Amino acid sequence: MLTKLSVSGFKSLDDVTVHFGPFTCIAGQNGAGKSNLFDVILFLSDLTRMPIMDAARRVRDRSEKPGGPIASIFTRTRDGMRDTMAIAAEFIVPGSVVDDFNQRAEPSVALLRYELELRFTPTDEVESERILLVKEALRYIPKSEFRGALFPTSGMFWDSVKGGTKTSPFISTSEDKDSIFVHQDGNGKSGRPERFSALGARRTVLSTISSVDRPTAFAARREMESWVLLQLEPSALRKEDEFSTPSDVKVSPTGAHMPATLRRLGADGLIASRLSELLPDVGELSVDIDERRQTKTLVMTNKDGISFPAKALSDGTLRFLALAIMHADRDAGGVICLEEPENGIHPSRVSAMTRLLRDMAVDPQEAVGDDNPLRQVIINTHSPLVVQSLRTADLVVCGSYRQDGATYTDFSFVAETWRAALMPDHHPTSLGTLVAYLSKPEEADWSQSETVRQRLETQLTLPLREIAH
Repeated sequence: MLTKLSVSGFKSLDDVTVHFGPFTCIAGQNGAGKSNLFDVILFLSDLTRMPIMDAARRVRDRSEKPGGPIASIFTRTRDGMRDTMAIAAEFIVPGSVVDDFNQRAEPSVALLRYELELRFTPTDEVESERILLVKEALRYIPKSEFRGALFPTSGMFWDSVKGGTKTSPFISTSEDKDSIFVHQDGNGKSGRPERFSALGARRTVLSTISSVDRPTAFAARREMESWVLLQLEPSALRKEDEFSTPSDVKVSPTGAHMPATLRRLGADGLIASRLSELLPDVGELSVDIDERRQTKTLVMTNKDGISFPAKALSDGTLRFLALAIMHADRDAGGVICLEEPENGIHPSRVSAMTRLLRDMAVDPQEAVGDDNPLRQVIINTHSPLVVQSLRTADLVVCGSYRQDGATYTDFSFVAETWRAALMPDHHPTSLGTLVAYLSKPEEADWSQSETVRQRLETQLTLPLREIAH
């Protein structure tokens, strides 16, 4: 679970810090840099599985101009570009972890900070452009320090998060930055650290830790691997599953494998009830088994008894259904990022979508467990209707500014919320500024803009003190 992210030198993110709750909405106009925040989260995730250059290409290819220079992922300035980037992520890892050999272990601590510094090297006579590892570190954050920089939680939640102590780092970089060390989990000096050369390294050291022999570092890797961007594609959402689909399959980031996952969960009634918040006419959900074709097909039946296979359902309905299945799946954990969840949803049903997304996230007032998995949801939007349906404590406002001939992204929050308490030196966004943003005519059909503005002012002003903490 990602709780804090600090970034410098990545695309338009130059010296920004964002605190995340279980559910966070990044709200801002198109072009402000909302997607860049998702890009850096996914970049960290990709770095746990692949070489640095491959992860950088994935960032580049998600942009509006895929296939451009790798240097495009570094911050641009009027005079050129930054040649280094620094990223620091603070997160909570689960209490146990399983490796590819089905070996289970428990990390010695669960509250961690991962730091990374990369440098861009342009093409020379020997090699083409490349990105090299400069610094890497993974260390424990004391529980008291971590809680002091966290969203509001109950004692039950906090007690269920593993504490422990660790005076030395799990991964460290030498002062001369020519070596990176992976240390033993224990605080004692038994066991020499494993040394890696940092000179010319093409991948992170964390990506090389592949077993529970180093349980805490491996747990950090597994946690970051679980950070995904949902790109729910209509073709994948409508696709049948074959009999050969593994029995433990989960809904994929594209929305594939809904039939097999629904059948595994056996929660048809629960998920149908959730879908009825979007479509009141829903009667039941089922999985049709075709023995001849050896396929599994998701079927929705309405209250009149008329059945519709997935291929006959709308894109918006299928997106909602995929999320509802993920919500019911306790194994679908990690950080889930989703862009513009309002797409394909009728305006009158936007609040149903945001309720579902908020309910998918871990409840910070309950203990973490099978019924309350450590799952986090981060969305972005430029829709006034989405923002209107949310609590102010869940909002991070994304804006942009010009400085020295370049455009940068900035993130702020609403006054008197928990983020404002954590960052007293950072100027918060006023309610009036947020309302003004939502009232811009180019953002939507504003035939009723005054009504929306008045409703938003009421929603934001009245419950603010109740929900800020």
